[in-house]
Amino acid sequence: MDAGWLTSHTYTDGQGAHTVTGTGGDSCALYTASHTREDGGTAWSNIVNDGTTANMVLDYPGLKALYRIASLVKNPKGIVFPVNPDRIMVKRGTTAAFRAKEILGALKNNKIPGEFSNDGAAIEAFELVENPFLLGTGDATSTTNLSSATDWHAVDSSMIGPEYGLQYFESFPARLDDQNIVYKTKEIQYSVMHAYAYGHNDPRINFGSTGANA
Repeated sequence: MDAGWLTSHTYTDGQGAHTVTGTGGDSCALYTASHTREDGGTAWSNIVNDGTTANMVLDYPGLKALYRIASLVKNPKGIVFPVNPDRIMVKRGTTAAFRAKEILGALKNNKIPGEFSNDGAAIEAFELVENPFLLGTGDATSTTNLSSATDWHAVDSSMIGPEYGLQYFESFPARLDDQNIVYKTKEIQYSVMHAYAYGHNDPRINFGSTGANA
């Protein structure tokens, strides 16, 4: 999800730099306002916005905007797609994470976060996942620049599966190869083989925001 706003990015490991493709079945990034529709209708967006401001900060208005944008998602026939983003994901220890916990406490008591009115909250409490491995917004062309503390992600947890959302396909499970001993130095060498693909095809259940309010 770190690079969810990118169509490709560079990933560097012990074997060097690699170009990772981030496009899905509609040739778009995971998060974009330009997802195409199968019925030929107007492109749809899964970037959190209230109709005026995009990439809204994680706060009560941002959560209402999340449900607004989710209600506009259509299925391949152009009919409303019943998606309910009930799981919020943030990086642990960030501004977004702290605010999410504050909001969640108010919602569990049916209170509007940050207010003293007698009105009940317009949205229900959500499941919060604080992931320590998230890096940032994906607003740069290299993962080394993903360092925002404000980005947040949402998903309909009931629809996670082989059709919607992020996908993981393993063609060859991780296996430790036979060891090799270098004759002269007696160095013992090991290698591991693992083949898999990770990405997305249909992102109708995923939503994201950089938290930039822009």
